Amino acid sequence: MRSHHSLSRTVPDAPRARGGFTLVELLVAIGLFAVIATIASGGFISALRTQRRVASLISAESNVTLVLEQMAREERTGYLFCHDLNTNSANTPSSACGPCTISDSGQAAPSAPSEDWYQGTKDLAVWTCPAIHYYTAEGHEVTYSLQNGQLMRQDLQASDTSPVALTGSDVVVKYLAFRLFGNLEGDHWTPRITISIGIAPSSTDPAVANDVLPFQTTVSARQIDCGSVGC
Repeated sequence: MRSHHSLSRTVPDAPRARGGFTLVELLVAIGLFAVIATIASGGFISALRTQRRVASLISAESNVTLVLEQMAREERTGYLFCHDLNTNSANTPSSACGPCTISDSGQAAPSAPSEDWYQGTKDLAVWTCPAIHYYTAEGHEVTYSLQNGQLMRQDLQASDTSPVALTGSDVVVKYLAFRLFGNLEGDHWTPRITISIGIAPSSTDPAVANDVLPFQTTVSARQIDCGSVGC
């Protein structure tokens, strides 16, 4: 007899379903990407703002440093600071410097310690003024003052006597003060001027415009004031 053998067939496996993302997974991925992009762009914008802020401050600092150096060189050889020629009184400062605040320095004039120098005292005065007026080594009558946020210089012996701005348009001067001592004729003190100035970059960004940089320098003149009064 013929034996019948059962033939077994190999049934192929059913095709596997291809992998994919569910809607929830897509939403989560998009949300994470949006958060990371927001953080990265915020940091980039902050870095750009900081860079502009630093650049503005450096530019403003360079400008005022040059201006202060120019003023210091001129004042070292100047004379008759903040009082008119032929006037020798602490209570009548040059109108170009005022209104000044006058206080007692606690220092007496070595040449005349018994003389009444300031409001019944034997001491010299210290003047704190919003502007300074004096004569240069060439005999030019000059004034430095603050006008509309700019440091101005006026030379009354120049061909054009109009005030000239020394600070650039990218700088705003917030305050300016001059503190003077030893600037009276016959007091035998070398005039000493302390310049205090505060500047800020000119910007529409409040974070930049409110960055006030304070500067201060003290200059000693090379000669004792001598005008009509013998020294």
